Amino acid sequence: MPQLTDRTLTATDLDALHGVAPDDPVELVRCDLSGVRARDLDLDGAVLTDCVLDGADLAGSRLGGAVLRGGSARGTLLHRCDLVDARFEQVDLSEAVLDQCVLTDAEFHGCRMAGLRAGATRGMGCLLLGCNAYGAELPGIVLSRRTHTGTRLTEANLAGADLREAVLEGCVLLLADLTGAELTGADLRGADLGPCTRDRMDALRGAVLSPEQAIAALQDLTGVVVAG
Repeated sequence: MPQLTDRTLTATDLDALHGVAPDDPVELVRCDLSGVRARDLDLDGAVLTDCVLDGADLAGSRLGGAVLRGGSARGTLLHRCDLVDARFEQVDLSEAVLDQCVLTDAEFHGCRMAGLRAGATRGMGCLLLGCNAYGAELPGIVLSRRTHTGTRLTEANLAGADLREAVLEGCVLLLADLTGAELTGADLRGADLGPCTRDRMDALRGAVLSPEQAIAALQDLTGVVVAG
């Protein structure tokens, strides 16, 4: 695996890497790609460790099976990228754009995703573990049949999201927009749902709640006091 370390890379440098992966994927360590515009790259299997991609435009690139560990990709344009089996670990993805990406089996571990935008994504769904997706725009995202843990989705837009049979353990859905989301069989017993309105309860149709959550929802809706 060829390695570049502590380099400031230009679009020309990245073009030279085009097509290297997947037979001999590249490894970038502490490289600075901020602001670079280099679209439609082939970086399948690449490993990026503690790199800075802030404001870079990598639209249409292939990052299948790539691993990004640490570093920052704030405001990075990744729309139309192939992120199948990609893994993001402790990456700052705030305000990044992942519109129309293929996210089949992509995993996000401990990532900061505040304000991230991922509309019209494609594929069989991704995994969120210990992420902060406050205010993220995730309309229609597929999160079904996976166990998502410890992820903050406060004020996130999950309208039309596919959460069928998903488990949201320790996740926060306070003020998240679930309008039109598919929640059949979704296990929300370990999630923080926040206050419940009638519209909110309609949006949760089909989800599995704990008795305590059901009682809290009843109290929010009617003001009754349920005594044990």
